[in-house]
Amino acid sequence: MQFVAISSVSFGEESDSTSNARASRVSEMLDSLVTTTYFQDERFSPAGKGGTYDYLPKEFIPQFSDSVYATRIADLARKSEFDLVYNEHVRGYIRVYAVDKRKFISKVLGLTHIYFPLFDESFRKYGIPPEMKNLAIVESALNPTAVSRAGARGLWQFMSGTGKMYGLHSSSFIEDRYDPNKATVAASEHLRDLHDMFGDWFLALAAYNAGPGAVQRAIRKAGGARDYWEIWPYLPQETRGYVPAFIAVTYVMNYYREHNIRPAQPGYLYSETGRVPVRDALTFEQLNEVLGVPMEDIRFLNPQYKAGLVPAPESRPNMIRLPKQYIQTFLQKEQNIYAYKPELVAEKVRLYTMVRDVERKDEVISSGRGRKSHVVRKGETISRVARKYGVSVSQIIDWNDLKSSRLKSGQKLVIFKAVSEYGSKKSSASKLKGKKNKLKAKAGKSSVKKKALKKNKGGKKSGKRGAKKQRN
Repeated sequence: MQFVAISSVSFGEESDSTSNARASRVSEMLDSLVTTTYFQDERFSPAGKGGTYDYLPKEFIPQFSDSVYATRIADLARKSEFDLVYNEHVRGYIRVYAVDKRKFISKVLGLTHIYFPLFDESFRKYGIPPEMKNLAIVESALNPTAVSRAGARGLWQFMSGTGKMYGLHSSSFIEDRYDPNKATVAASEHLRDLHDMFGDWFLALAAYNAGPGAVQRAIRKAGGARDYWEIWPYLPQETRGYVPAFIAVTYVMNYYREHNIRPAQPGYLYSETGRVPVRDALTFEQLNEVLGVPMEDIRFLNPQYKAGLVPAPESRPNMIRLPKQYIQTFLQKEQNIYAYKPELVAEKVRLYTMVRDVERKDEVISSGRGRKSHVVRKGETISRVARKYGVSVSQIIDWNDLKSSRLKSGQKLVIFKAVSEYGSKKSSASKLKGKKNKLKAKAGKSSVKKKALKKNKGGKKSGKRGAKKQRN
């Protein structure tokens, strides 16, 4: 096999500004891995051996001809339920993943050892092709707390409204879209539903990105064609790059060795962790101080608990994921953990509840909106209510914590409608912003003060550091 150093390579039309715009979201998600503390852990090995071409310098970037790419992707297609093809659009994304952002792909390959086994379990249950797990790389670069500019969150980038349709909810302390287990089940159900709707996996992918309505409109404009590449010109701009990006990721995940990309080695494998039910309110600090679980591990394995607090369960226990070596000790000392420094829970609930209330008021005042009640009339849809008050459907769903977009006659809704009676938005919002900053500062000082007291008492340091959609 002949290699050439990739110094100046022309990718034709895919090098223009339109192609760069399509690739921007992919790059944005990969770049988000820079701040992931998981990769800063002392046990994390940032550069494993590639395997096939270990004799090459790490800095060397191989480049292959179009015929090599086409042959490799054709080989993958023969074993896949997807009609994988190679074209100039796919070539552009191979460049993004295998050249421009290759150092992040090394980290993504490490994360596959944590998340791909979870995806495989769910996909088998719902009849989803195994290659679909690569979609999460396109969506979030396997960053469980990734947030897009549009507000989509988590590994599978659910918008709030779509997430709630599939059982993903948000509160002051929990964001289900950040929960790898819950979000993966929701993504499996959503993808299955989209495939049932369109009968084609590529169209299901396009609908996952742009929404079923956009795909249906593209099909109509294409004269009823139900092939992704035939409706491609009629899809939203970002969605045109969605399937090519998916094909490119599928290629790179199978041929990263040939591209001299060396996987980072994670501190934990998925099989080395497990979930346990939590039957009372619990803070990450309690787990850290009683069990000695490194704080970085707890945070990384449980990104859904936004405030570092597992709330007391309302109906069924909340779940927490821990390294397996701590699970038996947790079960043995469970009641002791809940009883240890209960003021940690009380203080955290008090401070974060105050911050939440201020943030909600800040949102209302800064947007110039006042609270209004609306009683749903017979036959009235949520879209009609949204148009009446000049708000979005997703806002109504969020404000009322709705589990679906279906309304019942007589149902009461809370609407924050634009009003002028609130007076000066600037002054009121500024006051609330100042109050919110003071509360957050107080929460930080409280944490620092407790650490200082502990140090003065000669306490030992806590455990050593460890490894830690639809849009429309």
